[in-house]
Amino acid sequence: MSTEEKITALESRVRRQQFALAGLGAGLALSLFLGMTQQAPKNMTLENLTINHDGKPRIVMGTNEENGDVGFALLDANGVARIAMGFEANKNDPGIAIMDSKEQARIAMGQSQAGAGIMLIGAGLTEIPIPAQPDKN
Repeated sequence: MSTEEKITALESRVRRQQFALAGLGAGLALSLFLGMTQQAPKNMTLENLTINHDGKPRIVMGTNEENGDVGFALLDANGVARIAMGFEANKNDPGIAIMDSKEQARIAMGQSQAGAGIMLIGAGLTEIPIPAQPDKN
């Protein structure tokens, strides 16, 4: 094979490779474009949902597999539940708790067949005065 034939063969290979690379680039661009045009789902059905930030769960909601209780919790940066709400599946008694850094309830609100109530646990009583309202006369 002469030098000119080798050069011609190499030029032919390079041309085919250029067409192949252009085709791959066009295919990649098309797939990215099609992926970006997909609509976000409008409805989702889940058993549980956990929303993470920096690899740590921050919002957790779901149903207890053992008894069917339903709950929702907001967690602090350490993964400790600080606000939780939910209800027991068999009683449908809702409740909300605000907890300290040791997950001990400090404010609890709830309702049952016996009635509704609010508890402040380990809190002192602080009175906040209401400013006097001027007479409108």
